[in-house]
Amino acid sequence: MKRPRTTGHLAEPRPPRAAPAAEPEQSAAVDAAVTALLSLVAAVETQPAGPATKAYRAAIRRKGEEAVASCGSEVLKAVLRRVCDAAPDRADRRGRILTEAWTGLIDVRP
Repeated sequence: MKRPRTTGHLAEPRPPRAAPAAEPEQSAAVDAAVTALLSLVAAVETQPAGPATKAYRAAIRRKGEEAVASCGSEVLKAVLRRVCDAAPDRADRRGRILTEAWTGLIDVRP
C-alpha cells in the first residue's frame, strides 16, 4: 500500500471558472453575418434595378432573419454598424439597403 503524500507544497485550489458570457457566440454570429452581407450589399450597390438586385435583397433579408433567429434582434444593429463602417464613403447607401431589406425585423437607423 502506498503512503499518501504528506510532504511538499500543496497548491491552493483554483477558483471555479465563470461561465463564458454570451458575447463570443454573438460575436461569431456578427462576424459570419458581416462576411456574407459585405458581398451581397456590394453586389446590390453595383447592379442596376432588376431581377438580380431583387434576389440579392432577398438574400440580405434571409441573412437578417438567420441572425435574429440565432442571437436576437440586437445582433442586427451590430451587423448594420460593421457593414456600414467597412466603407465609410458608402455608409449611407449601405444603411438604406440593409434597413429596407430588414423592414419588420428591427427598427434600425444608422
